[in-house]
Amino acid sequence: MRKRASTGGYALVLVLVFMVLLLSLSGLAFRHIGAALRIESIRAAQDIRDEGSVQALALAMALLGTGPPPSDPYECGVTIETAAGPRTFAITMLSEGESQWAVQSAPAQADAALLPMPETFAVPGE
Repeated sequence: MRKRASTGGYALVLVLVFMVLLLSLSGLAFRHIGAALRIESIRAAQDIRDEGSVQALALAMALLGTGPPPSDPYECGVTIETAAGPRTFAITMLSEGESQWAVQSAPAQADAALLPMPETFAVPGE
């Protein structure tokens, strides 16, 4: 009688090689998905952080369009409705030349005594 050569070990090796390749590819794919999820979560957190500040800055720029502030630097406060509820922001306007202004918007401290933002800087009667 002749002995047959055993070929059962080759199938197991092929299955193991296939599994290693499949797991390597899925690891690469999940790494890219994880990076994309981290980037998206950071972007969403930045949107929440900047939500009221950008609106307050826009109001300050529109106010500055009505005329120059009465003092240099000028500080006032404005309350903005955000998704997290109303938040108060401190607006600072600082002259950087004859017609250039630096405008900053930052969350106000709880104990800050800020003047409310006026409707206009225009002088009455002009």
